[in-house]
Amino acid sequence: MTINYQDQVERVSQETLDVFETISSAVQSQLGEPYSTGPTALASVNTFTSGEAVKSLSNIDSARRRSLEVLAKEPAIARVVARRTDGAAVIYYICRDTPASNPGGGKFLAGRNSPAGRLASLDVGDDFDIRTPGGVQSVEIVEKALFHPQRRDSRWDSRNSILEGEAYGPITVVSLLDALAVHVALEDDSTLLDSILADDEKATNVINGIRRSVITKMGLRDQPILDRYQDEIFRLPLSSQLLIIGPPGTGKTTTLIRRLGQKLDHEFLDNDERRLADSSRVDSGPEHADSWLMFTPTDLLKQYLKEAFARENIAAPDQKIATWSGFRQRLARNRFRILKASDGGGPFIMKEGETFLQPELLGRQTAWYEDFENWQGGDFWEELRVAAELLEKTAVAEAARLGRTLGTVVAEAPAVSLSRALLDLIGASADVEGLLTSMKEETDAVLRRSLNLQVNRNHQFLEELAAFLDGLSAADEDAEEQDGEDEEELQAPRTRMAAAASGYLRNLRNQARARSGRRAMGRTSRAARIADWIGDRSLPDADLRQVGESLQIQAALRKFTNPIRRYLNGVPARYRRFRRARQPQGIWYIGSAIPANDVDPQEVDVMLLCTMRAASALVRDRTIRRNIDDPPYAVLKNFQGIVRNQIMVDEATDFSPITLACMGALSSPTIQSFFACGDFNQRITPWGSRTTDDMRWAFPKIDVRPIQVTYRHTRQLNRLAKEIVRLCSGETVEVALPKNVDNDGWPPVLGVDLAHRDDIVDWLTSRITEIERLTKPLPSVAILVNNEAEVGPLADSLKAALADENLNVVACYKGQFVGHDNDIRVFDVQHIKGLEFEAVFFVGIDTLATLRPELFDKYLYVGATRAATYLGLTCVGSGLPQKIHSLRGDFIAHWKN
Repeated sequence: MTINYQDQVERVSQETLDVFETISSAVQSQLGEPYSTGPTALASVNTFTSGEAVKSLSNIDSARRRSLEVLAKEPAIARVVARRTDGAAVIYYICRDTPASNPGGGKFLAGRNSPAGRLASLDVGDDFDIRTPGGVQSVEIVEKALFHPQRRDSRWDSRNSILEGEAYGPITVVSLLDALAVHVALEDDSTLLDSILADDEKATNVINGIRRSVITKMGLRDQPILDRYQDEIFRLPLSSQLLIIGPPGTGKTTTLIRRLGQKLDHEFLDNDERRLADSSRVDSGPEHADSWLMFTPTDLLKQYLKEAFARENIAAPDQKIATWSGFRQRLARNRFRILKASDGGGPFIMKEGETFLQPELLGRQTAWYEDFENWQGGDFWEELRVAAELLEKTAVAEAARLGRTLGTVVAEAPAVSLSRALLDLIGASADVEGLLTSMKEETDAVLRRSLNLQVNRNHQFLEELAAFLDGLSAADEDAEEQDGEDEEELQAPRTRMAAAASGYLRNLRNQARARSGRRAMGRTSRAARIADWIGDRSLPDADLRQVGESLQIQAALRKFTNPIRRYLNGVPARYRRFRRARQPQGIWYIGSAIPANDVDPQEVDVMLLCTMRAASALVRDRTIRRNIDDPPYAVLKNFQGIVRNQIMVDEATDFSPITLACMGALSSPTIQSFFACGDFNQRITPWGSRTTDDMRWAFPKIDVRPIQVTYRHTRQLNRLAKEIVRLCSGETVEVALPKNVDNDGWPPVLGVDLAHRDDIVDWLTSRITEIERLTKPLPSVAILVNNEAEVGPLADSLKAALADENLNVVACYKGQFVGHDNDIRVFDVQHIKGLEFEAVFFVGIDTLATLRPELFDKYLYVGATRAATYLGLTCVGSGLPQKIHSLRGDFIAHWKN
């Protein structure tokens, strides 16, 4: 380093630390003031109508307070000097959050999410257009510094700062405060010894190039400033649909989080984005700042992300970050009538660990969905066509007239949109409901008179019937001959006598339908057994036939009441019929018997997607949105309550295209914002998305952006990762290491013939102690095993072996987020997706190749790329698995100097 470099370091250090102190003092002063604006700030307050306004003021106060607290801990994260076209220089200090005020002296503060915040992501020599009150100014970046502020001995410092100018750098300054301390010491009457010591201290404090950071704890690394490509991505419009694709360590997840943070803040939305955000708000729905969801594949990654959100000052409760497996169950059980619930719910029981689908379907998931979606739509309209035809042929004049009208609408449905066809049916629903109500009242009166007659004849009639019903098997209930879809939804009887009365009336309806349709009731069915018990206490044959004919007309009419609800809520019943039709044909489903009420998770996703896609399309219709509060649209109003303005997905390739489309359907129909990131080479689920075509099936307009600069790996591990992909899949990974960074590290190590746990523990102990000698203190270490059963025993044995080194080992069962920062963690490999460590050890890699041949290369790639600097593999046998045997020369035996 030349003396000119030292002059630049001292100049930037002095100015920066002064600015830190100025910002910090101003912030501390503001934090000491009362910050609650309260309702008194309003001109007038009405306790009934001003709630939202008071809440908004409170939210503003809270956001301002959080911003000040961030600035108090971290006054600025970057310094950029920009030269205007007139030659004048402007200095910007970029803050992690919104700055409170400028420090003066020709220096300006800007939040990194603001337009000016992009300056920190550009390189020295780049041009940029800054919007100012006086218009747009073109500037050239001539100097740039990135900081990591911290308090040290009651003074501000910045560790491992990166400085660069037109004539110097980039350089890493270990401590800005130490750079000034050396300068001050040499101002005294220094001796030759002082000068020699000072020069040595300068050399160790300032390093040419960019110093690699060491991962000291388990967590997503803090990247306060994104690179220019990541920065461009996260600033895309709110209504964008984007997939970020890139290898491990490229900052995909960080970019996703930063994107969310910027778009949650109204201040950084442009006018079009604000209009979209404001217009999407529904009654009792969350405000834009709370209207988002992020999905992850595992609970471990969910906890990992929550810490990253906290660092970005984004509140991220469990309601906003979810695994799809848990969210799917809540949606299907509590929101849509798919899964059974305590209050009835839908027809199905989800079997998490099972599949009823043919293995060949893995590569044809979208074709399966499209087959069902087309089939169920046709089934819905065919059912309505048959109902309209029945009405048209009836002797009841009003029913026949309605049948002709409805038949015309149904016939035209294939030529128009779903929303238009259903709206046309809604237009006739008032007449349908009027006729249905009058006919129902007549039949109910006839049936009720029969019940009254039996009770008057025998006061114990209901008690005797209740006793008989108690003796019947509940399992036979579904066999009772009634069309449950055609019955109005009635509240379940609350008492035993009410249940008996309801059972009598229902059975008379069943008898009437059977008599009118000239068919017999199943002799062993529940309905037939109840009918036998009732015997001659039923209606006369003529009355039964007349009631049956009326019930047939009512059933046909009921198919046209609330058509939107019937279309959406009828998806599960239509799926059951679809599966029943396709299974004998040998299409999609396994050949063995499938319990009628059982479904696997992928089947639930198909039903959810069919339902939510239709609901989203309907809500986009302006007529429906304008009348959303009317009763015919109640089910869509309910759907509006679950959609959010922003949907984010981490590790998207682990999800099937059908699942991703379900997530996308949860995005506000008027915004359709969807951001996801992933890497096809890291897909470790058989159902995961395999290509960009899968993504474009789910989102036809999605923009796929690759990012290729990996900030995690050393040169040696980066090469190994690329070779693993090339050898196992034949593909080439486009990845680059960052410029001006010392990317050299250590080759990976390999231990062979380690079949016994004691041998494995001895080998791991030696390698871990080597790492601690090379990198003090011991950085973050993960050990990956092949199944959950190996986690505890290996952790216990290794903990005992490392006790003399005062190192702790924790077993992370099922990928739990446990332990302290410097603990060594043992995981089942399937749980470590998305995590990063300084050192990773893979135990029994050849065993994994035997156990999971279909996903071995994915697990290897994911596990190996968790490591930043140190990677170790062990084998039970004498060498690497066949697929990667040619990489043997990339490995060494140990890391000892």
